[in-house]
Amino acid sequence: MKFFHSFLLVITLLTVFYSGCSSDDKGVTTPRPSCSDNIQNQGELGIDCGGPCNGCAPELTANVDGAFWEADGNINTSINGNSIIFLSGNGTSTLSMIYTGPFTIGTYNLAAATYGITSTGQNFIGNTGTITFSSWNASEGVVSGSFNFEAYDLSGIGDTVIVTQGKFNLVPYQP
Repeated sequence: MKFFHSFLLVITLLTVFYSGCSSDDKGVTTPRPSCSDNIQNQGELGIDCGGPCNGCAPELTANVDGAFWEADGNINTSINGNSIIFLSGNGTSTLSMIYTGPFTIGTYNLAAATYGITSTGQNFIGNTGTITFSSWNASEGVVSGSFNFEAYDLSGIGDTVIVTQGKFNLVPYQP
């Protein structure tokens, strides 16, 4: 009988020991979602920002005549009826776009676009360009997408500016 109790005790201990480990666990622990885990999770709008975390910094970038251009973070938007205006700068130049149409995901023609060089006062305007809205987040009041346009010098010199690979990400707007 003593052998039976010892045998039963060994079987019980082995069962408890092996049932506590998963064969596919391999000792890897998954960190809890947080606002500093470098992962877009838990309802965040970007990596570790928005949702339950601090707000995301808006971005507005483009290539202007092949050179990288980035807004200084001060991006203004205005919605009036069925139009939205983006206006921004970086200390040396300004960029603006006007779109009138539905506020839905898709690609549309711009109503107008401008680019200005602060130091020379040279201004360019165009109405041949597109804007693509990839997301409208009404609950957070932010919009993301891309754009491109070609603009002509207002002074009549004949210069043009070509803006490509434009991107706006998590830019706030007032619905």
